[in-house]
Amino acid sequence: MVATSPILSQLSDALSALASGARAFVAGVRTESGHQLSGVLWKPGAVVVSEQILPDSAEFEVRVADASVKAKLAGRDQGTNVAVLRLERDLPAALPGFAETRVGALALALGAASEAVSARLAMVRLTGGAWESLAGGTIDRRIVLDTAIRSEEGGPVLAADGNILGISTRGARWQSLVIPASTVDRAVGVLLDKGTVERGWLGVALRPVALPESLRPDAGQRIGLMVMEVAGDSPAQKAGIVAGDIILSAGGKTVSRFGGLTRQLGPGSIGKTIGLTVVRAGAVVTANVMIEAGKPA
Repeated sequence: MVATSPILSQLSDALSALASGARAFVAGVRTESGHQLSGVLWKPGAVVVSEQILPDSAEFEVRVADASVKAKLAGRDQGTNVAVLRLERDLPAALPGFAETRVGALALALGAASEAVSARLAMVRLTGGAWESLAGGTIDRRIVLDTAIRSEEGGPVLAADGNILGISTRGARWQSLVIPASTVDRAVGVLLDKGTVERGWLGVALRPVALPESLRPDAGQRIGLMVMEVAGDSPAQKAGIVAGDIILSAGGKTVSRFGGLTRQLGPGSIGKTIGLTVVRAGAVVTANVMIEAGKPA
């Protein structure tokens, strides 16, 4: 006879209970073309989904537990990878409280599967402080899971106590990330109110280029960002930036990758002035640019 383990049975029962209870807020989303994805009933009239996998659609069908309701896009934010669908009528919201976590803790990534809930057991592989996405969004905490996220992307990730860590998403190099609940909640409020999260805008098209040794400000910087195009009436044009300039630094920080610049263009940058150090016709000059609001690309 095979010996049974009370601890494993208790763990199994607890995980099943979490998945079952989550039916009250795990949302299944279907587009007009039949595309299906997972989401979270964040508020009685709003469902959150992963922005990066949400296709364009005039209308969506949202299912939570046994209820089905039509929805339309309220807004989307590339910076935090949050999109919000506004429901035609409110559904009873049962979102659990926000959770904290630590490396080695168990987590349950949930998604919508037909009329049921799918689940993947994960362990928190890495945690860290706040970070800036390449699209300029501030993510309150870095949380990396050890389990591949597939159809569950955009669905809730629960801590072992049943509270919500955030929503799951696939990051760079296929990392399985959690967008923290606090970040999601902040984005939801803005998107429901304004439809977009404004971020700073320079109005330039850029391409990384190798720097000649004579133009390198220090031995560590071998790449700069060449200005390929400047938009009319943009902050860059007003500051005198022209096509062919090579940006070396912004706000005193070296920029050899796009992220080094976009991370300085968050919502708090609007109305502020930053100094750009550029190479122009072989000479190094400085241009002061007042950042204006612009919609993400």
